[in-house]
Formats: sequence, structure tokens, C-alpha cells
Amino acid sequence: MISDSKKDTNNIKFEMNYKISSQMSINVENVYRIAERLAFPRLISSEGEKKAIEIIIDEFKKVGYTSIYQDKFKTCFYNWIILRYVFLPIGFFLILIATSFYFNPFITLGLLFLNFFIAKKALGLAASNKIHLLKNEKKNYETKNIYVNLKNNNSKIKIIFIAHWDSKSQTFSPSVRILIFMVFVFGNIIFNLIYLILSIIQIFIDFEILLLNHILLIICIVIAVIGGLNYFNKTDNNSPGAFDNSAAVGTIIELARYFKINSPNNIDFIFLCTSSEELNLGGAKHFIQKYKNDFDKETTYFINFDLIGGSELIRLVTSYGIPRKEVSKKLKDLFLNSAKELNIKIKDIYLPTGAWADYMPIVQEGFKAAWIGSQPGLKYVHTKKDNMDLVSKEGITNALLLSLSVIEKLNNDYL
Repeated sequence: MISDSKKDTNNIKFEMNYKISSQMSINVENVYRIAERLAFPRLISSEGEKKAIEIIIDEFKKVGYTSIYQDKFKTCFYNWIILRYVFLPIGFFLILIATSFYFNPFITLGLLFLNFFIAKKALGLAASNKIHLLKNEKKNYETKNIYVNLKNNNSKIKIIFIAHWDSKSQTFSPSVRILIFMVFVFGNIIFNLIYLILSIIQIFIDFEILLLNHILLIICIVIAVIGGLNYFNKTDNNSPGAFDNSAAVGTIIELARYFKINSPNNIDFIFLCTSSEELNLGGAKHFIQKYKNDFDKETTYFINFDLIGGSELIRLVTSYGIPRKEVSKKLKDLFLNSAKELNIKIKDIYLPTGAWADYMPIVQEGFKAAWIGSQPGLKYVHTKKDNMDLVSKEGITNALLLSLSVIEKLNNDYL
């Protein structure tokens, strides 16, 4: 039996869906159809990549766009090669620091400062907004972003919807990968701090507790082994990528169709389908580096769809990284308030490490952005089970309703 409150919520959603569908408008079936059409392996450099590009261009044409931009750039597997190998020397270094504490605190301090310097360089490279290519040109690949523009005469702000169209499979699901990253990264930070404090104390107060040394060393070895597991997380092309991320591409194209018919007076749009997100956020990096000077940071908003279609919960990622980086408070408030009005379940998420999305290079350049995702399905992403079973029409409807509400609010703000 459904409770009265549950019935009320369902009635509100039904009435909102009916209201939208009765205004020449949002077509959830169209999103689902596009998601199905794109639900096949489409890793960069594969035959699936070429097929996906053709489908996206075809779908933009179907919804009435004649000027479809195909923005070429080069990318490679550089980032995932580095990530597979980099935890091995870092883990070894952690064990070396733990071992040195048996002998001399000054050696430990020296290793800690060397480790800090190396980590700072590594973090700087990881946070770079440049696409790093290999010297061997045969291992670099040409791919392309695909996007369309929609301009208005009275435009005061610009909204850029983003969804990546490429897919990949990996040995570990994202949930396992995030766990590995969290244990390894936070483990390194915590035990580097512990050894820093203990080494300074030992310089002034001579003490030796072998049991403590043994326990700390064993924990460091465990952390290093866990980090070393990432070496086995190989990238391949066996995932249909329905939840990640063909449903989001369908959502972008449907919004492009809808706003072409029902365009707000004060907003210009770009509907951007990026490539190489799964390798290095390459499409987003290329786009923002090429066009950032064309956009006003005060009046440009990026809305990134990634993992769309889950029916349980909308995930709004508005902060990420170590140290924590906050994104747009305005977009955060708009999405949370719209979800409350529409009785859509939503949760604001902080993502420290282990997962990435196209909105991150955008935020690094100082633009307002938000990442909209959903649950469930994370444990099946990047596997053969990432198929249309993970995508629901209810989840698609929720993403569309939220988008329309946020756009309406933004348009009204600039009346």
C-alpha cells in the first residue's frame, strides 16, 4: 500500500510531467531512445568512437540544428598510464619513511620533506588544465567535441550544458577505485603527519618504542599494498556506457530541442558533448582553454551531466578535491531549491578524490559550475553491466525537470 505522502509526491510529479508534456515540450522517450542508440562501447580510438560521433551529429540534426560544430583536438592514455604506475613508488616511499624511523629522526625528516616536494609536483601535474600528450605521436589520438549554439536577441547570461559521450571499461568499478584512492591518499597524508610529529619529538626527547614502530610500519605496508592494487586497474572497451554517459548525452540533446522551441529571452545556450572525459577530461580541458576568453565569468554557468538516469537520488556535486574546492553557491542553491519545490530527492556531495568529471577543469578556470549525477549504479559503471537496466525514465524526468526549473529561475533573475 502506498502512503498518502507518497501518493502526494507522485501526484505532484505526474502533474508537473503532464504540464511540461502539454506545452510542446520535454520528451523523455526521446532521451531514452538516444541513450539506447548510444549504449555500446565507445572508447577513444575505437570503431565505437566513430559511430558515436555520427549518431550525435545525426541527433542534433533531427532536433533542428544545421550548424553543428566539430571541434578537433588530440588526446592519449597518458593520465591512466601515470595513475596505474604512480602509486607504486609513492607506496614504496611511505614504507621507506616508516623504516627510516627505526634509525634516525633526521633521516625521516629529510625523506618527509623530499616526499612533500615530490607530492607537490605530482599534484600540480594532476591538477593541470593542459592535455599531456606522449612524444610518440602514434600513441596520441585525434578526437572531437560536438556542440551547437542557441542565441537570443536579449541575451544577458550564457548556460553551457555538458555531457561526455565517450566510454571505457576498467578492471575495478568506480566505487572500488574511489575506496583505493581514499585509503591510499588519506593514509599517506595521515602517516606522513604522524612521522613528522614523532620525528620532531624524538629530536628533543630520546625515546624508542619498538612495538609502536612495528605497528606503524605494518599499517604503512598495508596502505602501500592497497595503493598498489591500482596498477591492475586497466582500461579497456567493454562497457556499453548507458548510465555513464549515453543517458546524459540524450538529456543534452533533448534540452537543445526543447529550448530551440521554448527559448528564454535572456539566455544564450551551448549544448556541448565532450570527448576524452574518461581518459583525462580532455574535451572539457580543450574547450575551456580555447574559449575561456569568450565567456564572462560573472554571467556564464556550466551544468555538467554525468551518471544521469538513476531513479533513487539526484547527486549534486558542488565541492571536490584535497584541499576542498567549492564551486558555485548560486547553482547549488538553485538546484537544491528546485528539487525541494519539485519533491525530487537530492543530496549535496563532496568528492575528495578517486573520481573526476568535466566540470572540474571549468571550475579551475574560475567559472561557475555544478555536476548533476544520480544513484544507483556506481558499482556497475565501467563494467559490462553498465547497460540500459541502470537508466530509468523517472531518473531522466527528474534531471529534465530540475534543469527547466533552474533555467527558469536564472532567466527571471536577469529580467
